[in-house]
Amino acid sequence: MSRYFGYKPNPAETEFILSDPSVPVWTMSPGDSAKIAKQTRDGKPIILFDALKPLHPNWKRGAQGIGDCVAWGFELACTLATAVDIYVDKEPWAWMGEYATEPIYGGSRVEARGKTTGGWSDGSYGGAAAKWLTTWGALRRLNYALRTGNPSHDLAKYDSKKAKDWGNWGCGGQGDNGGLDKVAKSYPVKEAYLVTKYEDAVSAIENGWPIAVCSGQGLGQRDSNGFAPPRGSWSHCMLFGGVRYDRPGLLNTNSWGNSWGTKAPFGPGLDDYWDEVRKCSAWVDANTVTKMLRQQDSYIITGVKGLEPRDIDWSKGWEISGRS
Repeated sequence: MSRYFGYKPNPAETEFILSDPSVPVWTMSPGDSAKIAKQTRDGKPIILFDALKPLHPNWKRGAQGIGDCVAWGFELACTLATAVDIYVDKEPWAWMGEYATEPIYGGSRVEARGKTTGGWSDGSYGGAAAKWLTTWGALRRLNYALRTGNPSHDLAKYDSKKAKDWGNWGCGGQGDNGGLDKVAKSYPVKEAYLVTKYEDAVSAIENGWPIAVCSGQGLGQRDSNGFAPPRGSWSHCMLFGGVRYDRPGLLNTNSWGNSWGTKAPFGPGLDDYWDEVRKCSAWVDANTVTKMLRQQDSYIITGVKGLEPRDIDWSKGWEISGRS
């Protein structure tokens, strides 16, 4: 487990982004909360990885090689949001793979902040990543070299050296002149919403929207019920992608590869859940989630239709009969 972090809060710039009407990064209003709130809950846990596994059965959580955790948290949010969209629409043929972290990291440090260079120290913050994804876009882990004519635009595999380089020069690297930025603009995230309340986070996940969570809260090992207790301080970005009701809490996924393992319990009826998720995830109780969200730099990543409520019947699975 490589303990890289990389979250650097920037409240002033975050407030500026949230106040800019040209950027589709919003603050949840009481009306938004009421709009997405679910009236009925059957008590069964919801885990958004249920939508990903049929599409990407060989998925494994990678491990950051520098302090680029913000990109990792937002990448997984985009990946799960896309998987859920495909699940809802029953269109598995639309899957093109998970997203790349390096463009998010470089874009959040340079283009989204209106800078020419980002410097060589590591780190970013949630508001900048949300602005990059909604104003530019998300690029999948594919090779874009033929499309842009730049051999460094092969994003098929994570490259920590490339992340470091792009963290200074921006998305696409030195001399790119906005070439990869133009490609990213073809795949914008619809909207991002700052979330600061536990119930709003629950509602988001119930609607199939993951949350990239940036905070200073550290976590311990999973207990006998699958929960990681608050412990220490991590200036870190992770991902909320599941909800439990037997003991209120959210599923937190890390970016350190196999950081929690499969031996510790994962929750009632969940100890045989997907190994690759259990390795990198732990449940976090509602009080701890609230503390993390109070950092005011965590974002709901919506699907292609934005903040439109939807009912998802996870029990039906992939009932695909054609492309109708």
